[in-house]
Amino acid sequence: MNRERKPYMLTNQNSTAFWMIDNLWMPLATSHHTQDNFSLMEQVCGTGIGGPQTHMHPTDEGMLILEGHVTFQVGGHEIKAGPGTFASIPRMTEHSFTIDKPSTRLLNFYTPGGFEMLIMSLAIPAPERRAPEPGTTPMPPYWMTMEASREFGQFAAPTMPVADPPTDEHRVTKPSETNPTLPFGVELDKAPVFQLKDNLITVVASAEQTGGSYSLSRQKRPRGSGPAVHSHEQDEALYVLEGELTLIAGEERFNATAGSFLYIPADVHHSFRVVSDEVQLLNWHLPGCSEQMLLKAAIPAAVGTTNT
Repeated sequence: MNRERKPYMLTNQNSTAFWMIDNLWMPLATSHHTQDNFSLMEQVCGTGIGGPQTHMHPTDEGMLILEGHVTFQVGGHEIKAGPGTFASIPRMTEHSFTIDKPSTRLLNFYTPGGFEMLIMSLAIPAPERRAPEPGTTPMPPYWMTMEASREFGQFAAPTMPVADPPTDEHRVTKPSETNPTLPFGVELDKAPVFQLKDNLITVVASAEQTGGSYSLSRQKRPRGSGPAVHSHEQDEALYVLEGELTLIAGEERFNATAGSFLYIPADVHHSFRVVSDEVQLLNWHLPGCSEQMLLKAAIPAAVGTTNT
């Protein structure tokens, strides 16, 4: 039986919060919210166990570093990621990563959703919204990790994150044998930029790059701007990086500030207006839409361009 999907908003201040492997996990979108289409967690990471050793799963994954630094090993490639760097990890591609700076903050998403349930089933409720002190959170029993991995789609390659201790040898990766979509990393301030009226659009991950799974852009908009009422056949998601906006979706109205996540199911009429001097936001379409259609009316802008 399908659940009715409705627009909603969660923030990094009112979401549930968990501790595991030296990380604070704040689920902003789960498979329950999105009918299995998408999940998103905001994380604050310690530098103890930090990131996991080599593994893979049957979902596409993306990570955007907000603060700090992470080194990814993905499909035989290394991606060094500071603030404003995005890493795309296609499904069934071996990957691992290490947290290089304490209190690194990042956004971690999956499509389709479901993998977040592994974290939520093994973690403990967080008493505070900060990363735990290294080594202070108990590791889940081995059998529990193996069962949750089987249930929610985490595959050892060859060791199992959380269950097996991390070592340098266990962070090595090789290219996918089944998925032709390639991993990549991009710094947002060096990605392609387009001007569409008063909207400055940075193409972070195109549908072509993700095998059609999703598309992701960053938008910078001035006060009073925003799209007219519209709908489309893709689900849409927004995460506010800076500023404030008001979104109307269906019968719902949301006031969103930095750290707010908004989800808009397909075919729901929606629009928003910027109510601060400027807003910066991330914008997902699920599945990916052709950016070429959207950008036909846009003008290529120099990298680093800002709205004036």
